[in-house]
Amino acid sequence: MGKLDKDLLQKEMAVRFCLVNNLIPFLEVDVQNYRELSDVSTTITDIDALGVSIDSAGKPRKVIFDCKTLKNTSPVNRAFWASGLMQFTGCTEAFIILSKKASEAHRFSAKRIGVHLFNDKQFINYAESCSQDFNIDYCYSTNIDSWIALENVSTGNIHFEQYMHFLCNEIPLENDSVKGFRRLLAATRKIKGEFDPAKAKHRAVFFYSVAMLAFTLSQIVHDLRNIIDFNASEKVFEKTLKYYVWGGKDSFELRNKLQSIKKPMDLPENELKLKDWDKFIELVRNLMDSPSDISECIAPMREFGMLEVVARMEVKDLYLKDTIKSNNRVRQFCTFIASYLIGATDLPRDMMDKLNDSFEELLK
Repeated sequence: MGKLDKDLLQKEMAVRFCLVNNLIPFLEVDVQNYRELSDVSTTITDIDALGVSIDSAGKPRKVIFDCKTLKNTSPVNRAFWASGLMQFTGCTEAFIILSKKASEAHRFSAKRIGVHLFNDKQFINYAESCSQDFNIDYCYSTNIDSWIALENVSTGNIHFEQYMHFLCNEIPLENDSVKGFRRLLAATRKIKGEFDPAKAKHRAVFFYSVAMLAFTLSQIVHDLRNIIDFNASEKVFEKTLKYYVWGGKDSFELRNKLQSIKKPMDLPENELKLKDWDKFIELVRNLMDSPSDISECIAPMREFGMLEVVARMEVKDLYLKDTIKSNNRVRQFCTFIASYLIGATDLPRDMMDKLNDSFEELLK
């Protein structure tokens, strides 16, 4: 096992808390320097668990969970550390799970800066007050072993290791969802040749990639819904989307000029576009019909990824089946997003068949 070895019980509690409170969980998220000034990238700290929710304006709300107790650090000093980490990473709230109770004064002081201090028992009581489902191992994501299995799918393949590190660490903390979207496509395209649809671990990586693409698109489409007129003409819609994707008109024109400079003289000039641009326009139009349902695709796709590398359990399959059947947009949107990812990054087309097979096998 990898870096998830420590504090497994507390991390599982943090994940379950996220799930019952409609937060998208991430484990062991590395925090990089604000701007790297040397040739070697460094990690300045890590977040034991991170929960993210996306509001109706497309803005992410991020919550930190810290499961470490330093012997020589008082609870309130740990709260001050968490407050600084919150500010640095753009998070709004933090939960620190301690091995011993903090004093009431420390807990009250910490709460003033958006930090909650709990020991294990206090956190469990607090989580149970949010939902009794906190105590139930009802899906693959509620068990820490599934997260460990998902982490281990890339072991032994340096390309997948770097790719999964990117998906699990950089995408959750990326404050610019459009930049995260473009980087995800570029990173996937870079390792497209590594994917073998016949291998379960590779399918797990693909399914989790779709989940993370849905994570970025949920923010993007919510944002676009507040910008683009639903009755806009096709030409206006495309132009607005084009400038939005490339960071504005000035950024687009600069990138377009750079592209034309790099292009060989004997090739015709083409305007800067995402690969499968027409399909992306169609994807966004479809997703704009119900932006709130995009984030509903994240959990099922993560579950499909875990299902590739853990033992199947009938009760958890039933929960996943009910989740998908309760919202007819979930399968539709998952299919749209996966199809676009495959086309935009030249992944093996058979991956789409594998996803359809997963849906069919579950829903039969």
